[in-house]
Amino acid sequence: MDAAAKRDLHDAIWRSSGGFDLVLAPVLIALLGLWIDSAAGTRPVFMLAFLAFGTVGAVLKVYYDYQRGMTEAAEHVAAVREEAARLRAEAAELGARPVRDLTGEIDSMPLEGSES
Repeated sequence: MDAAAKRDLHDAIWRSSGGFDLVLAPVLIALLGLWIDSAAGTRPVFMLAFLAFGTVGAVLKVYYDYQRGMTEAAEHVAAVREEAARLRAEAAELGARPVRDLTGEIDSMPLEGSES
């Protein structure tokens, strides 16, 4: 398995974990509440309370995981932009000139005198 396939698999597993968090955690915690209810004879008080608690916790976990992922993505974009700026400056020092692609973005920087 090459690096791109491993990364895609990791990303798919990470994205699907939110669904498991939203369903599995509240159900398991509600079952714990049901067991406590059966032992205490208070059915369904603990089950409903634990279900609500588990649902709120699962939603918060998914939210914070999303926020962390967006922060990491923004940091990655910033690092890539810094590296691109560094490479542009380095190429300019070597006498390269910027070449823009059809969108106006800098595409590559061939050395002067070379054919593009």
